[in-house]
Amino acid sequence: MYSKSLAISITEDARAIPDGRLEALIRAAVAGDRSALEGVLVSVERRVFLLAWRLIGDSTAAEDISKEVLLKLARHLDRYRPGTNLWGWIYRFVVNQVHDYRRSARVMPETPMPMPVPVSDSDRQEQLARVEAALAILTPKEREAVILLDVEGYSSSEAASIAGTLAITVRTRAAHARKKLRRHLSRYYPELREES
Repeated sequence: MYSKSLAISITEDARAIPDGRLEALIRAAVAGDRSALEGVLVSVERRVFLLAWRLIGDSTAAEDISKEVLLKLARHLDRYRPGTNLWGWIYRFVVNQVHDYRRSARVMPETPMPMPVPVSDSDRQEQLARVEAALAILTPKEREAVILLDVEGYSSSEAASIAGTLAITVRTRAAHARKKLRRHLSRYYPELREES
């Protein structure tokens, strides 16, 4: 799916369409239009994969999770309420599938597999590797919280709804995650060191 070539940013994805258009496709898909259903799935698959990869840290697992999420979305599109938080609704599927994956008998790799990023600057590659190593030290729930809040930009109440927990819990997990990340990355970036 994406393990061989990934663009740097979701915004560069040519298949991304505005949420209003996506909701119209969802309505058509629910009414039985198979090409609209395909349009919905193609439009969301990249963001689904990226969130799964960010949460799990393994591109092969993220592909498996993404496939399951897309199947579930196809089956449950009729449950989406137009006008509500579309991406929050979709991300809830991703978070639940990641939780299911972690509960399964599969074992996550010790070191996350690096996501291929087309970068020509070796310093940027090194920075990305350091951030990935730092994310790997977080617990799954800390990683989930910091990604939903700081990477995806959700409010704590939106992130809590997606994660199926309380807003205070998400904020607490993210605060712990940020401290761990700062501590880990301060070895490379002295400006991140906390003042005593």
